[in-house]
Amino acid sequence: MKSGDGFYRLIYEYYEARIRCGFYVCGDRLPSIQKICGIFRMAPATVRAGLRILEKNGYIKMDARKAALVVYKAESADFRRNAAAYFVPRREGIRDLIQAQRLLIEPLLQAGMRRLSRAEWEVLLQGLSDPGPGSVSMPVQLYILALKALNNGLIINCYWEVIRYIRYPYLTNWEERQRPALDLPGTSRDEIIDLLQRELERITAVAAGQLYAFMEQAAAEYHMENVRPVHFQCNIYSRRPQLRYTLASRLIREMIDQTYPAGSYLPSLPQLAGTYGVGVNTVRRTLELLSRLGLVRSHHGKGTLVCAQPGEIDLGSPELRDSFRLYRESLQFLALTIRPVARCALESAAPEAAAELKQRLSCLKEEERCLCLERVLDFIGVQCPSMFVRECYGMVRQLTAWGYPLELQRRKTGADSGGSAGGGPGLDNGPDSGSGPGPDNGPGPALAPAKLLAQRLEEGSAEGFAEECERFLRQEEARYIRLGTAGRHMISEYSN
Repeated sequence: MKSGDGFYRLIYEYYEARIRCGFYVCGDRLPSIQKICGIFRMAPATVRAGLRILEKNGYIKMDARKAALVVYKAESADFRRNAAAYFVPRREGIRDLIQAQRLLIEPLLQAGMRRLSRAEWEVLLQGLSDPGPGSVSMPVQLYILALKALNNGLIINCYWEVIRYIRYPYLTNWEERQRPALDLPGTSRDEIIDLLQRELERITAVAAGQLYAFMEQAAAEYHMENVRPVHFQCNIYSRRPQLRYTLASRLIREMIDQTYPAGSYLPSLPQLAGTYGVGVNTVRRTLELLSRLGLVRSHHGKGTLVCAQPGEIDLGSPELRDSFRLYRESLQFLALTIRPVARCALESAAPEAAAELKQRLSCLKEEERCLCLERVLDFIGVQCPSMFVRECYGMVRQLTAWGYPLELQRRKTGADSGGSAGGGPGLDNGPDSGSGPGPDNGPGPALAPAKLLAQRLEEGSAEGFAEECERFLRQEEARYIRLGTAGRHMISEYSN
């Protein structure tokens, strides 16, 4: 993990929170760089980059031969005021996030713990059974190791954004300098996972209760009842220039929903810049990106044409490989979480909204799989009651748009979910892998995913609809893997 990826900010914010809220006081020493690397599974360069910012901002003094020394001086009243200034504006978002963790966080944790190798499992048990000085809270340690087992940078990214925002796992056991050990029985992995889940729920309930009480008291004490709220935001850590990729995702989604249909011309560069609130140069670079995806073609004196027949994707571009990696990771993220999220959204929706979704899905064709996913995510984005879930799924929705050029390539070559009919460039019909087993629609011709989803909505079964959403996402993940690799293209591999 390179410091340039932005993860050094997490080291900085972790220890800044602990210093400003009094966990570490002036004269204390932070854990060694080697210890911090082990705790967070980060490279020394990343850790040093975060510590250098702490030093620059007057929190610590670094020493080449010793662990960093805390030099920030504050009275106990200052620690309380610092905590109030951070937490009170976030009280609404924190409540929502904690209530919604069963929808997103818990499914990811369960999947990650079951994927740990034997060696990783032993490391986890050792850390929980015998925590040393300076250990992070049990929730942070558990999630760091379990989520890394999913080998999904986007999921890790999302979890770190949660920790950055909520911060209370940084600050549990404020009065204690060492976290107590857990008594883990020598039973099966499933039994230990259940025990850890219950312990995590207990820690969360206690810490959240203390935090809720503090936020209410501090709001009155510091006259912050009407402070402007700070809501959770999920950003993507990547080396790619974010603005033009965000605009590219938006334009692709508008091609999917026929705002810009195949065979039409996009508005002029100045018109696009005005519509989307970006510079003309950003629009120009975005169109170059869409051209490398085979979606548009520029014609001198006419403008930019949305291709009726897609061109070849420039798979030699590291930036495009990084985008397709994020697309695959978004599919896995959805496959692991869509079931509880879709069920919650449907149960919260008015009957008219569910009927509208059924109608919008019923009219789709088998090959319009990206549009099917877009309409399901659009429904969740409006109907799910959790701001946290809507924010995370909004981020993922940007990334799923990158499946559209791949879908067009599948249509062009005749490849489908059952195998290859064309064997065109960039296709590999190797074995499936991913989040879990592929779909099984029984004997006979399979119904299109959109038709199956509409059928479940017609039946009025929230669980049936959620189960079908999960099956569809697992199928899409498997289809992407099959599209796979050819020679050096490696679009389904993770870019390091």
